[in-house]
Amino acid sequence: MRDLDELSREEAIHYLKFLSGLAIAVDGLWFMAVEKTAGFDEALRMDIDVWAGYAPVVVKRIRREFGIRGKGLEALKEVISHDPLWWSMDFRIVEDSTRRLAFEVWDCPSLIAQEKIGRDTLTCEPVERAYLDALVQAVDPGIKVEALKLPPRKSSDGVCCRWAFCVEG
Repeated sequence: MRDLDELSREEAIHYLKFLSGLAIAVDGLWFMAVEKTAGFDEALRMDIDVWAGYAPVVVKRIRREFGIRGKGLEALKEVISHDPLWWSMDFRIVEDSTRRLAFEVWDCPSLIAQEKIGRDTLTCEPVERAYLDALVQAVDPGIKVEALKLPPRKSSDGVCCRWAFCVEG
């Protein structure tokens, strides 16, 4: 293995996306192991707890590491852009207005894996909502999260999910 500082920009990006995908795979394997021993409902409850607890840690570390200050949609956009959770996914952040951002995920390894095994009850909405709610709360409690489009999808070409982040007031 070469030293990280010897990687080209393209190799470094590929490597970061690869690592992000591995973390998502570990999460899925962890969920299935808990599901096997404790059942779906308990696995889902624990997954929600873990992701809701992880979000403030992510925000704190990203703010410290990258000097992101302040609140509001711009700070949230910066945090999401630095959050390695999303790096293995094709995601877009679209500014709808000065008071609202749309967040779209077009390629989600977790959803694709659930679709592949034919899971009837998808974990996407409750787990992602818990993560996004906690992430937003840690950035700015004045921002609210709204689900605009959730799985299941009509086609594998469609958007996986779409969320809105709205400033109240």
